[in-house]
Amino acid sequence: YNYAEALAKSMLFYEAQRSGTLPSDQRVPWRSDSGLSDGADNNIDLAGGYYDGAGYIKYNFPMAFSTTLLSWGVIRYKRTYEALGQLDYVLDTIKWTTDYFIKCHPEPDVFYGQVSDNAADSQYFGRPEDMNYQRRSYKIDFSNSGTDLAAEAAATMASAAIVFRSSNPSYAATLQQHAVELYDFATNAPRRSYKLSIQPAAQAYGGSGKYNDELAWAALWLYKLTRTRSYFNDAKLIVDRRRNGLLNLVTEFSWSDKAAGVQLLMSELSANSKYRSPINWFCLHSQPVRSNLFQTQSQYTNRGLLFINEWGPLRYAANTAFLCAMAADNGVKTDQNSHCSFTKLKATEWRALGIKQINYLLGDNRKGQSFVVGFGDQPPTQPLHKGSSCPLPPAECGREFREVNSPNPNVLYGALVGGPNEMDDFSDLRTLEDQSSVSLDGNAGFQAAVAGVIHLKLNNL
Repeated sequence: YNYAEALAKSMLFYEAQRSGTLPSDQRVPWRSDSGLSDGADNNIDLAGGYYDGAGYIKYNFPMAFSTTLLSWGVIRYKRTYEALGQLDYVLDTIKWTTDYFIKCHPEPDVFYGQVSDNAADSQYFGRPEDMNYQRRSYKIDFSNSGTDLAAEAAATMASAAIVFRSSNPSYAATLQQHAVELYDFATNAPRRSYKLSIQPAAQAYGGSGKYNDELAWAALWLYKLTRTRSYFNDAKLIVDRRRNGLLNLVTEFSWSDKAAGVQLLMSELSANSKYRSPINWFCLHSQPVRSNLFQTQSQYTNRGLLFINEWGPLRYAANTAFLCAMAADNGVKTDQNSHCSFTKLKATEWRALGIKQINYLLGDNRKGQSFVVGFGDQPPTQPLHKGSSCPLPPAECGREFREVNSPNPNVLYGALVGGPNEMDDFSDLRTLEDQSSVSLDGNAGFQAAVAGVIHLKLNNL
């Protein structure tokens, strides 16, 4: 498959999701400025950032996770982006979030975590440029805290600071300052899930209600950025606490569960072999071959998709592909007594896992169809997405465009849709939300994994 084209088009999807004042070099012709009054209800400028998926809510929790994955992909595969002439585009993609997060963090213990909500957004079906309904903004602060959200935002700023450290050191320093303050906010304020403070978030992105994975995730990214030992010690304390379950087998990596990402970072940053087994377990369990090491087995469709969740299964498969490709590159090893000692064979298997999953997404499946809009053979034409479902102005747009069974008037290039069911069946209908939905986090792991596949190809691995 033309992996380079898939990677380049993924960033067009992010450009289509932009909110705020769009730059002159914006490449999506049917988009223009929108959401310019966001934050006005709280006398703060919150223009910018990304709309999450089909509608026009800005959910900062999954936006943060998505951007951290994109940054991680650049940290690992920068030369790949450079070789393809895509580095400037991915830096712009990351910076669109971090510029917005700087606005969202006006004080050390204040972070705006959401703009608009489902109650308002669900009543409007039209272009983002034409929005005229009240868009409330929601924040966390010391009295109404959100440990997981503050920590996730800290991880985003820290990982992005690493990305920009060589090309824009002054901007990287600003991001580092925000990362440190957000981490201090997460650790010093009363510990609780952000969905208790921003209640509308629970409708879509409330998360598990736990926050220790985000705290460890943020601490490790800050350690990776600063090499300040106290951050690693914070993460180690959380990871070593058995009741947190961060050394156990986990079976997914997602916006809601960062444990597998924590495991991979711990395996990179510590010489202690006990931190290397968990990511091995994750990748071994994700293989299609049954193993007597585990009480449960991973589920695969007949045509080879790692099927973790029926709602948007492709994003979970892509996230797994990304993590296991990096683990293979690391040459993760364990002690001699472990059943999961790393070998060259496992590296080959894990890389093959990543390539197989990405190939499934791009067309190696039952119908030979691509699940990326505007890419490959038989790509989706009806992603659930309000903006691309509307005809160009001055034509009016309303809810009837959601129900009509015809291709979206505007092509949402690069968007990864939710994907098929466990029988490999997929219907290209925007009314089937679990299969046709698009999202920021859905594309992030996919794009990072594609960069990993290209890295393998370029280096003959």
